[in-house]
Amino acid sequence: MTESVLVVVTAVLLLSVSEVITDCPPSSGIYLRHSGNCFFNGSYFTDSSIRSSATSLRLECGLPGETLSTGQWIGPDGEVPCGSGNKHNVQCTTGSGASLSIHINPANGYLGADGDGQYMCCLPTSCSTSGTNIITATIFRYSEIESFAVADLPSDMTVYPQEYKLSCTKIGFPEYGISMSIGATALASYTNCHDINNNNCPGTTDSSAPVDNTFLVQ
Repeated sequence: MTESVLVVVTAVLLLSVSEVITDCPPSSGIYLRHSGNCFFNGSYFTDSSIRSSATSLRLECGLPGETLSTGQWIGPDGEVPCGSGNKHNVQCTTGSGASLSIHINPANGYLGADGDGQYMCCLPTSCSTSGTNIITATIFRYSEIESFAVADLPSDMTVYPQEYKLSCTKIGFPEYGISMSIGATALASYTNCHDINNNNCPGTTDSSAPVDNTFLVQ
């Protein structure tokens, strides 16, 4: 039996993944704002994008028309303290109205390993309060696999050889590696890949893809 595996690596920029809200801030409803743009629930942000002392580069969570009571940001390892202290180098500040922002002070370094993951903002009350407004954001270090799926499966699974297509969407840092295996059998292994310069990762560029770079490696 011969197996042929087709690996699809899709490299996209951060803002290609996180959809921007046209009306910023919206007139109602909880929202995320970063660098002058507003984002929907579940958007992704690299730690370097919020690693700044500039107010405009903080990740703000806001709720128009409300007054802050006991709102909070909760990360993968617990609540992010507001006013003083930090959680894995992420700290929170209170804004006007119902608004809380998180950022990483460059003097403290980068996002701690246990702080990598999904964050939840609750306004105008705490997350444990029934009926509070909740929105989420994923903050990650370096590169992140945003999605992974199997596509184009053969219609007849009894005919060999078979070809399987794996689709992987990477976001974040432009340098990465590709490693594929079935059990102990290595299928592909490339290191020092780069979104802009793909010389180290043999493949073809799919210019018709709706993202910046799509590399097909077989």
